[in-house]
Amino acid sequence: MGMGMRGTGVTRIATRTSYEVRCGKRLVSLQNASTPGEAVIEYLRSMGCRDSEMTAVAANALNWGGAVYRAVPLGSE
Repeated sequence: MGMGMRGTGVTRIATRTSYEVRCGKRLVSLQNASTPGEAVIEYLRSMGCRDSEMTAVAANALNWGGAVYRAVPLGSE
């Protein structure tokens, strides 16, 4: 019998981290998310931004309406 995970009922749980979402130096939101990018997306969606209006500029940053929003782990700045 193989040592694979199939049929063992093991599931992976995504770790959620607290992130500061910033626009420039200004703190605009605190978000709990699996990744910094997800934190920014969730914040922008809460502001009414559609996915088609967001442009990725880095793994942790998106552009919307001419402003760049980025997420960093809580307390890192």
